[in-house]
Amino acid sequence: MMYLPQHFRLKNVERAIKLIQNNPLATVITASGGVPEITMTPVLINQERSQLEGHFALQNDIWRNLQEPNTTTFLFQGPHGYISPAWYLTSPHLPTWNYAVIEVKAEVVLVNSQESTLKLLDKLTKYFDGNFSEFITSNSYLELINEAAAGVIGFKAKISSINAKFKLSQNKRSSDVGKLITALRIRKTNTDNLLADLMEQELNDQLKK
Repeated sequence: MMYLPQHFRLKNVERAIKLIQNNPLATVITASGGVPEITMTPVLINQERSQLEGHFALQNDIWRNLQEPNTTTFLFQGPHGYISPAWYLTSPHLPTWNYAVIEVKAEVVLVNSQESTLKLLDKLTKYFDGNFSEFITSNSYLELINEAAAGVIGFKAKISSINAKFKLSQNKRSSDVGKLITALRIRKTNTDNLLADLMEQELNDQLKK
């Protein structure tokens, strides 16, 4: 279970789902005999927010832990970045790291037939690569995806809980948070603008209360 202080808990489910959709590469965590097994794979969340779909390479042993229905953790990492103590209007402050992460608990069921796995791969490809519709209807694509289906196993995971941790300086003064947002937009490294957007959204929500 993820450590989640109350003031960093995101209660807006729509915002949590949007982060998953914008950052679909999940870190998948399970265990076998007390030993953690970890992998990464892109997943889709359905419109009802009740199920994740994805696949594992057959050479990746993690799927062997899931041959029986098994509650598994999926982590989705959103924007993150270093926050300098020099940025605040007030002082003193310690350096910290702001971030957004979603923890999804779900019961994984493997897709056992190659035909079903092929349909799942096709679904994933069309979702993520939809702008290249001419390619994904070509004979060469169909040949390649049929070959790929023989080397992977699909899964569907029924969601039991979604916990969202948005550590965005909610425990700081609004004037300080505004200064942090400005500093992030000036720095512009990695995902600074995206992190600033999340912080600004959270700050605006707090100011409305």
